[in-house]
Amino acid sequence: MRKADEYEVVQKFPFLEGYVDRFGKTSIDNDIPALLSFFYIQGQVAAPYVRIPWDESHLDPRVHVFWIQSSRTGKSIAWEFVGKVLKDCNLDCDAYTTGSDAGLVGGVVNETVVDENGKKEQVSVQTEGMLGGQKALNFDEGSIILNPGKHSQETVLYLQTACNPIGSNNNILVKHLSGRRIETESLASLWITTYPPKGVKEYVLTKGIFQRVLLYWSDWTMNRRMNVSQVRMSKAYTRPKSGEVSYDEIVSHFTTLEKRLRDRMLDLSETSFVAWDSMPREEQEEVVQSVKHEMFSADESFYAATLDLVEDYYALLEELSFTISDVVASFIPAMENYSVILATHIAMMENTWVITGAHLDMAKDILYDLFKNLIQWLEGEVEIGAKKALKAVHRKDWIEAFNMIAPIELDKKGEGWRKKAAVVKQYMANQDITRATAWSHFGKWAGTFFEGTKDGATVYIRMKEVVS
Repeated sequence: MRKADEYEVVQKFPFLEGYVDRFGKTSIDNDIPALLSFFYIQGQVAAPYVRIPWDESHLDPRVHVFWIQSSRTGKSIAWEFVGKVLKDCNLDCDAYTTGSDAGLVGGVVNETVVDENGKKEQVSVQTEGMLGGQKALNFDEGSIILNPGKHSQETVLYLQTACNPIGSNNNILVKHLSGRRIETESLASLWITTYPPKGVKEYVLTKGIFQRVLLYWSDWTMNRRMNVSQVRMSKAYTRPKSGEVSYDEIVSHFTTLEKRLRDRMLDLSETSFVAWDSMPREEQEEVVQSVKHEMFSADESFYAATLDLVEDYYALLEELSFTISDVVASFIPAMENYSVILATHIAMMENTWVITGAHLDMAKDILYDLFKNLIQWLEGEVEIGAKKALKAVHRKDWIEAFNMIAPIELDKKGEGWRKKAAVVKQYMANQDITRATAWSHFGKWAGTFFEGTKDGATVYIRMKEVVS
């Protein structure tokens, strides 16, 4: 992906560039997560007041991020900066490592109360889980939700539900206890980080949570690690530079935006702040929903830009095999949703209530690269659906060629061996392909079910006892 300062939206708004720069002082060479974290915070700021109408349904402005990157590359420490900004903006935030369903969704506890006659009695009180209410929630080392098991599957289901639009029935977390039903509304934004655990690609393609988040994967080479180490070491005993945008200005942007969004929503709905502040959540949501069409609007250039946006996203699928393209296409609705959400964010930054084609283009600029980056990563060794079928076909072809070669018994190494060169030559003849292609196929497909050895200068192969 490009560097953050190459995107038009960063070049257009100096305070955004200043935010990315300050993030980079805490988490070095992670400018794309820095850019995403800005929208992550801004989404929490806007969550109580903004709904984005979409025909009969709607979206909300929250941005959920899933960041996959090698260990010890700045993922965890990045939350120190993000969490500090959130707290200084009076936004609730918390961190999740592990816990029960009750910890996420809420539960019931028994408390002793004293009535007006001084009599003690036990009453059941519902507790709020971490996903309940409005907060920024950090899942550091989110590999815990990628591990197979009943608890992790339930956790993922709750996270998926929490990502659904605020104010929709699909956003209510439900837990059934004996004789009791617990319902929790979530206004949480998810910030999930993890190293790349084994099997994560297959998980990404099969679990719905990844169609609800902005997924960023980054490869950290040894050279990149060394460059970051050199930057870190050069900062020892130095004073931090102030930068062009102060930390207070960053906080001021978010707090000023919160007041501007709240005041517009209250003005449009003719609601006083005192009345709003005393309303239960259900009534507040009714007020926000009542003015969602007036809060922001889109002009003609926006709708013209949507045509280019759809064509550009689908163009990324043109060179893919059906195996990958059919699955990756399931991510496009999320890319479309987030394009409109980020366009709304950019309008907020520009202090305008009209979403334009320029706003959508700046949003697409970022998301197109994220989507392309995701596709390039998934194009690796993902083995799902037709890919597994393709592997089975190659296995059959190689075993056929192997069985056509006379077996050899090697001293101290047992029987059942064939000369590797002879097997490859037979495969080449069977498939009517060139020698180079046959050897390429062996390296790509045959290594999982053949084992090899050498006798002098000759290489031999035989079937593994257990074929994977």
